Formats: sequence, structure tokens, C-alpha cells
Amino acid sequence: MGKGMGCRGRLPLVLGLAAGLLAGGTAPAAAQGGSSAVMLSADTPVAVAGGRVQGTEAAAGVIAYKGIPFAAPPVGGLRWRPPAPVVAWEGVRDAGRAGSICVQAGGRDVEQSEDCLFLNVWAPAETREPRPVLYWIHGGGYTGGSGSTAIYDGARLAAEGAVVVTINYRLNVFGFLAHAALSAESPHGASGNYGLLDMVAGLEWVRDNIAAFGGDPDRVTIFGESAGGGAVMSVMVMPQSKGLFHRAIAQSNWIHGWDRPLQGGAADLTPAEAQGTAIGAALGAGDLDPAAALAAMRAASADAVLEAAGAGAGSPFLRTGHVWAPNVDGWAIPDDPLAMYAGGRQHDVPLVVGMNGNEGSLMTRGFPLDGVDAFAAHVESVYPDLAGDLLAHYDVTTETVRDGLDHLIHDLYFAGPVRAHARHQSAVAPVWMYHFTRVPPTPWGETLGAHHAAELVYVFGTLTTSDEGGERPLGLTPVGDYTEVDAKLSETMRAYWIRFAATGDPNGPGLPAWPAYRPASDRYLELGAAVSVGEGLHVGGAALWDRFQAQRRRDP
Repeated sequence: MGKGMGCRGRLPLVLGLAAGLLAGGTAPAAAQGGSSAVMLSADTPVAVAGGRVQGTEAAAGVIAYKGIPFAAPPVGGLRWRPPAPVVAWEGVRDAGRAGSICVQAGGRDVEQSEDCLFLNVWAPAETREPRPVLYWIHGGGYTGGSGSTAIYDGARLAAEGAVVVTINYRLNVFGFLAHAALSAESPHGASGNYGLLDMVAGLEWVRDNIAAFGGDPDRVTIFGESAGGGAVMSVMVMPQSKGLFHRAIAQSNWIHGWDRPLQGGAADLTPAEAQGTAIGAALGAGDLDPAAALAAMRAASADAVLEAAGAGAGSPFLRTGHVWAPNVDGWAIPDDPLAMYAGGRQHDVPLVVGMNGNEGSLMTRGFPLDGVDAFAAHVESVYPDLAGDLLAHYDVTTETVRDGLDHLIHDLYFAGPVRAHARHQSAVAPVWMYHFTRVPPTPWGETLGAHHAAELVYVFGTLTTSDEGGERPLGLTPVGDYTEVDAKLSETMRAYWIRFAATGDPNGPGLPAWPAYRPASDRYLELGAAVSVGEGLHVGGAALWDRFQAQRRRDP
């Protein structure tokens, strides 16, 4: 859990394994006929649902298509409804730049709009056989971020054998507001999971359109980090997503609030519809009949809706304030997701899942907590039934309070969900678990260690030594004094991710052996300055998370 030290040195990041290895034998080659051959160029439009799009060259041999609509704009009467079919357009749509990001409190230097259901595709210019598809779900606590963030650029992964898709999905109050009137108008009696349904709509778009870009609709891997990792975990229990994807990668799963029901016993969480009622009242709809209430809420400006929702802001780490996350609506999420996993009711697809060395350090930067007594007060307030065991486990001193707080958040918000995901999925499908421990040679790496989201630039191959601008999540920057060690680790991780997407197993020629995860052996792969196998990753802290979750469910 140490903070680590910075690394120095610069190099051109041009390393890469052979594309044939990475894509399981589908190396780029000139299309030589046959029904599966696809040739793309920046000069030739591609026909997709809604019309034709024309992309741009993103890198040598890679064409990018950005800002493609995959659903109708969720505005006006479509606000807080499941995504509707895409609206057709005339002529050829310029897909040279990303579309608006979804409305959020931050990122005001980037164009925002409720009309934000766009996706981006990076594909090899020449494909002889269909390529595996990597479908990215961004993080940001379900409140921010977008699929067009610079560090999610898919050009490197596409150059090495995959077709990459990144999406936007509705966020915060626009993507996850539940309300009794919304549930009443739904034929399923459900509301609040619009962001999840956007993800499914994007997968349906991939099923119907990705072959035009050389992608294989029968080899789709969903992958995501933080809230995106939690979204992967949620999509894996959604009936609506069955058959739309074939493998999954969950990085640093964030699942806070996802067991919250629409109504009634919500443990320590406000029921989803009750939260929506409070926001509706703030928008002046509290005393109106259901139809009039929804009309008023849908007529409110985006800024007014954000302001009304912001009035209930709190901290997930204090378990206070509004929760923006999927909820148990009985339709998209049929039941308590942990119960569904424990009962084998998730989709039986192969899984890669893992965590970083210090997930907590990024989250605790602003914690006003100093001293052993303050740490104890925090634990006793937020986790009263486990306080004694938690205080004994972390056993902080004056010198280790900050590390202890980092470790607490790491275990009770990340290690616990990651290990639960691995354990339950291993009962129905193959699983591989990882631990990313490389301290990035960046300013944040020097102070926060192998922090939350540090692995992203390694997965996408977007490490850079110069500031090239672009939108970034959570203020993260890909700029660092990277060395050959970093380049090689990024190369190896990209190889694992693409190999898994291609075959359902991350192992392949030239890669260090990655043992499958099984609860009995409890083995994982460490991804750091060296790649090695370990056992028993954060067992004690994750067990405390298991107990905390069980206690919450016993005492709603």
C-alpha cells in the first residue's frame, strides 16, 4: 500500500507484439475477397443504422469513426425513458469528431448535452477475418466521464487486432433517477436504470452494425473500470443483455448502491423512488398528479435538474446523500445482484477481473481526517456493527492513519466486490484475476502509488510523455516519464486483453502464464514492474466486506 517513487526516463512508445498473436490469428492483411473481408478508408462511407458515416485515419492502418448515434436523443418526452431507436439522417455523417458528452457537473470545457447517446469505433483498415470486439464502458462514479476521453483512444488496440467501441451513457440524475410516476408509466413497473439500458442499446448496435467495420458480433467483450467495472458486473445479470456479449473484463469494480430497491427495505440506502420524489419536489412537481409531475420534470432545464439533484449530494464513503447507481427495479436488475451472483443467475461468460495496488488513495485525498481518534470515529460512524473488527484489522497509529484509511476504502469499496465477482463467476465460467501494482511515473503516482485508474493508460496504450490535451476523467493525465518497463507492461496487458477478447482465455504464445482463478487455490497475476503469480489477494479485508454486506442485508 506504499506510495511508491517516481520513475524517470523517456522513450517512444512504439513496442507491440505481433497482431496475429494478439488477435488469436487474425493478423491484419489485405482483404483478398470472401464475404468476411472488409476494407475501410477515410474516403469511403460505411452504412450503419440511421445512415452512412465517414471516418478519419486515426493511426497507420486504423480508421476511427466518432460520434455515431446509437439511439434517439433522450430529450423532451424521452427524458427518463429507455433508449429509443436511432433517428435516421440525410446524406453522409461526418464521424471525424466525438459527439457531445452527457450532462454532468464537471467538464464544462467540453460540449455537454442530453443528446449524448453516441459511440466511437476504431477499426483496422484491412480485415480478412472478423476481429474480436472490445466494448468499453467508462467510469466516473455514474456521475461523470465519457467514451471520448483521450486516454480511452482505441487506436493502439485496433492496430493490434481488435475493433474497439467506446460509448456514452446517461449519467447521474438523467441516467439513474427513479420515481413512482416513472415506474407507473413503465410497462415493467420499473424506473431508474436508463444508463444501464443505454449500455444494452449500444450492444444491440454492435450486434447489428459491427460487421461493417470488420468486427465479429459473436466475439464481443464488455470491459470497464470503476463505475464501468461495476456496470460490467450489472450488465452480467441483466436479462436484456443475454447473448449480446461473450466475455467480460471488470477493472476495479464500483458497486456502491446497486442493491437499492425501488421501494421499501433499503438497508442503509434511501429507496430509489423516495430519492426521486425528493428531487421531483425540488423541481416543483411534488403536489402534482403523476402525469403533470412527469411533464413538469421533463420540461425543466438540464441545469435545473442538476441543481435539484445536487441539493442532496453527500459522500458514498460516508454513506450519505443521493446515490447514483443501478437499482433493483425488478426488470433490468431483477433482484439483489449479489444474491443473483451467489445463485448462479448471471450470464455464464468468461471473466477477467482485478484491482490496483492502492485503490483508496485517490478517493481519500480530500478526507478531513487526521489522527487515530478521528479514524476510529469514522469507522464507528460508518460501520458500527463491524467497528471493532475493522479497527483491529487496520490497527492504525499516528504515523499510519492515512495509509490505514486508504486501505479501508480499498478493501470495503473495491477488493471486496472484485473478489466476490471472481468467486461467484468461477462457479459458472472461467475466471482470471489480476493485481495491477505498477506505480506510474506521474505526479499522482509519486504521491498516490498504484492508484485507482492508474492501469487505464496501460490497457489502452495511451501512455505519453507530452501533454496533448483532450478530455480526461477525474483530472487524470496520461503524461509521465515512462520507461521501457512501462511500455513493456502496457504491451503485455494489451496482449492479454485482446487475446481474451479473441479466444475467451488471456493466455497465449509469448505471454507469461496466467493461471485461472479458483477459490481453493486463490491465484492471481501481478501486473507490475515484473509479471508474476501470487495467492490470497486482500483476503482479510475482502472478508470484512462480505460480513458488512451480509449485515446490511440482515438489518434493512
